[in-house]
Amino acid sequence: MVKIFFNDRLLALSGQWADGAADANAIMYKVTKKPDIVALVTAFLDAEQWRALYLISDDMPALLEGVKSLFIYVEAAGGLVRKPTGEVLMIYRNNRWDLPKGHREANESLEETALREVEEECGISGLQLLHRITATYHIYRDNENAILKRTDWYAMNYAGAATPAPQIIEGITHAEWKPAEELQAVLPEVYATIYDVFCADSSSRQ
Repeated sequence: MVKIFFNDRLLALSGQWADGAADANAIMYKVTKKPDIVALVTAFLDAEQWRALYLISDDMPALLEGVKSLFIYVEAAGGLVRKPTGEVLMIYRNNRWDLPKGHREANESLEETALREVEEECGISGLQLLHRITATYHIYRDNENAILKRTDWYAMNYAGAATPAPQIIEGITHAEWKPAEELQAVLPEVYATIYDVFCADSSSRQ
């Protein structure tokens, strides 16, 4: 299943009806044609009362490509950085705790993007990239344009002693190491995409 978030609402693309069965907010449609995708996604964007729309298809790659074609599609990457002591590096931007991430530049690999963005947004270097965790999708509006952003997330280690410094020019007011007890208090308030990154990382570490 591919989960695409628009603010705190969910557009889910799936090959199975069962994926939406446990979601009390789910509105589910089987789609077979591009016009159906266009009509339903357009309705979802405009209908705030639709908390979760599940589009079901036997051809998931075609469904995803159909949805992507309705937006300006951009790629980004970011990092979930831990110290050997278990603390997690987080940033505070737009009144929420978040993880460092940013747009992919031309001729840059996603791994390079993730490392560069963490370094720029948090003012630290000497990161060790470990592995890819997951990818998340979210929709946002930029003036009159609707943007679909895919962000690939990577696990990283940091064994240095530098104090993080927030990239103020990017609207980041804090960059801090969060110990486990503070992290548990923060997670219920983060964006749904960020919560999914932590869930995926926990699964990969088991």
